[in-house]
Amino acid sequence: MATDPKLGPWWSMTDNLPDSHAGLEKVRQVLACEDSGKTPLFLPAIYEHKAWFIKNTPSNISRDPDLLMRAVFAEFEQIGPDALTIGVDVYNLEAEAAGCQVTFYEGDDTSIPGIRPGNHVITATDNLKDRRVPNPMTDGRMPVNIETARQVVRELGDDLWIRGAVSGPFSLTISLLGAEELFMATLDNPQFVHELLDYAARIIKTFGQAYIDVGADVVLFDSQASADLLPPDMYEIFTLPVMKDIIEYFKQQGINDVPLVIGGTTMPLIENLLATGANNLLCDFNCDWTQWAGACRQANRSVRRNLDPLMLQTAEPQTIYQATRKVVQEAQGYPGFIMGTAVTPFGTPTENLLAVKQACLDQSDPDK
Repeated sequence: MATDPKLGPWWSMTDNLPDSHAGLEKVRQVLACEDSGKTPLFLPAIYEHKAWFIKNTPSNISRDPDLLMRAVFAEFEQIGPDALTIGVDVYNLEAEAAGCQVTFYEGDDTSIPGIRPGNHVITATDNLKDRRVPNPMTDGRMPVNIETARQVVRELGDDLWIRGAVSGPFSLTISLLGAEELFMATLDNPQFVHELLDYAARIIKTFGQAYIDVGADVVLFDSQASADLLPPDMYEIFTLPVMKDIIEYFKQQGINDVPLVIGGTTMPLIENLLATGANNLLCDFNCDWTQWAGACRQANRSVRRNLDPLMLQTAEPQTIYQATRKVVQEAQGYPGFIMGTAVTPFGTPTENLLAVKQACLDQSDPDK
């Protein structure tokens, strides 16, 4: 065991640290809130930062299945997470395939691809019942993710949890219609909002099914539905029914473990989030862990807890390590606890992510 003098004696780095990862059985135990030992799962949130591992840009790897595949494999080799997520700009693919225009960045520009305000394809007067659902095998960049998932599952899927990223329904409706238009419609035309959410659900199910068909699981991202934007009563009226339907659909396809990722202020939504049927939820860094753990323990749900994203990007590895040890120790005794990071900004030093992983591994060492 070698010690890196630059990082200090606390950093007990082994040569094969990134290669170590939990197998599928331990993942299953944690997601089922069964006792799986002291070492928590390590699930960093790495999306656009994948490009960093192969010295490329988010725009490039998100459009090229060969580049995205190389980036995912590099993430696995350099970080060794306990799960991989196939996705870069995770909120854009479904809307783009439905006709929204995504802005990409050329050259060395490492900005994240995005849908600019005004580049939406649906209006509040549209008839959505017969509107075409995009084909994940041919439309937009959906095929990039599906082909990447196919290759990653083939190489690593025997004992690693691999998930395809899909948008949640509320976030997708904002991309399709626009945020201001959507919130106005909840007041002026609520029936249209329900129809739009149903259309979004059809897209999400179809995209998710394509991941399932190549052997991957799915993970739902719906951070536009946090309590910072959507009051709990509106979540219950508009989003909860369709989210329950989506998660139940995936469970019927054999995907028993469906994570739901909603960052930001979520404690006011906790009862609604538990009612979705998702069995893995996110406690963001600004949320009260004691409240979150109490609610999720009672419902027997696993919880991923995040760190402060600014700290993750800018602090020294020792600071990150110590902060992670504190988080992990606070979660002792909760069998469904998962250690996250934050959405890892592009260019975050690799040693910062490995500091989080090392803190997880050291939890099971009585001498640490």
